[in-house]
Amino acid sequence: MAPKTSIQQLYGELWADENPLDVELERSLEPRGTDWLFAAFAQLGPQRGQLVVDVGARDAGHTIRLVREHALRAIALDPVRHHVELAQRAVSEAGLESDVEVLEAGIEAMPIADGAADWIWCRDVLVHVDLARGFAECARILRPGGQMLAYVTCATDSLEPGEAAALFGALAIVPESTQPDALEHHAAAAGLTLVSCTPLGGEWRERMIEEGSWDPGSDLLRLSRLHRREAELIERHGSTPVAAYAAARAWGVYQLLGKLCPTIYVWRLDA
Repeated sequence: MAPKTSIQQLYGELWADENPLDVELERSLEPRGTDWLFAAFAQLGPQRGQLVVDVGARDAGHTIRLVREHALRAIALDPVRHHVELAQRAVSEAGLESDVEVLEAGIEAMPIADGAADWIWCRDVLVHVDLARGFAECARILRPGGQMLAYVTCATDSLEPGEAAALFGALAIVPESTQPDALEHHAAAAGLTLVSCTPLGGEWRERMIEEGSWDPGSDLLRLSRLHRREAELIERHGSTPVAAYAAARAWGVYQLLGKLCPTIYVWRLDA
């Protein structure tokens, strides 16, 4: 239960003078940034010539980086045709057609042979899919000893039901797939062993703010304007685009508030 503050305590003590918490919280905690995900992968020990499958590859930016940094072969998978076209173009421009195959497919049905993959790279995908089917396919394509690194944004107890409904519906998210217990249960049921779990909370967002690559104030300003003009904007653009825009603007803010918790998982398929 949250502590109950009296009016006298709030105005006469807590807010009467400069708050020492301000001084403490002005100091950076030296947050890790998004590049840390690549460092985490490197620490797992990928070897030259091994096969990494990037599920949900989008424009293949991550795929290309992994291939270049570790001399890997890769399959870049994505179920969205637009992403497949972007990935094909990027791979061609990078001159990596012989190292990277681009396929139009989702994690629940991958056109890849059993035991073919040494690694699976999975960022921002699991929240959109059926976990049982997705993990079963990942276990099928991994060789014994192969590992899967996944970045997943989990919901916390602070995310209110109404907030969750608006967020998940607008962003094509499967509610169960945001729950750590469900993630770990379905992975284990597929035969994957949990190697590590690293909750990041708002850490990446802190880094973005400190380095100037993201401004939460800008997102909040747009959200405020959207709410004041919501009926007009829905009439002009439709309810689906407006809801998706609002949810996307709230996504990073919810991470800072502790309503969403980005988490890095590593699973291994044991022999």
